[in-house]
Amino acid sequence: MKNQAIGSERGAVLLISLVFLLLLTVIGLSAIQGATLQERMAGNARDINVAFQSAETALRAAEVVLQQASLPEFQGSNGLYLVCADTESTATACKVPDWASAQSTTWVPVTGVDEVARQPQYYIQKYISVYDIGADLAADEVPPIVDVYKVVARGFGVSDTSLAAIETTYRRD
Repeated sequence: MKNQAIGSERGAVLLISLVFLLLLTVIGLSAIQGATLQERMAGNARDINVAFQSAETALRAAEVVLQQASLPEFQGSNGLYLVCADTESTATACKVPDWASAQSTTWVPVTGVDEVARQPQYYIQKYISVYDIGADLAADEVPPIVDVYKVVARGFGVSDTSLAAIETTYRRD
């Protein structure tokens, strides 16, 4: 009887274990691909966050410039421009930097930011002076005049392909 049982075996256990091993391999490869994808997503999120923080640093540096007692002339260089009413104006003071431009005379670089591909940059545009409509309006007084500026800052992440841009309006009395 024993000889007959041994002769009737045909390797079913071997076949089942090979199929099971194949399924485990497919599941393992899928898990590796999922982990790799999550790692890339986490790296991209970090890169975007670093770029945004870098742009925030440039924005704060521009605000420090605007808080000085006296400001330099807005002549269209060194990151200082005018907002011109005529959109077709060819005046140098009205031409803002191109986004592809990295020249130091068009964008103002901010130094000292670690772990970024390029240092953050900003430029400032001066609007025309306006009356402060939020001030107390006495019948016999002219409202005070305030200066309004637009600050555009851009920051780069760990890789040179990530870019964050921030734009804000700054009021100076």
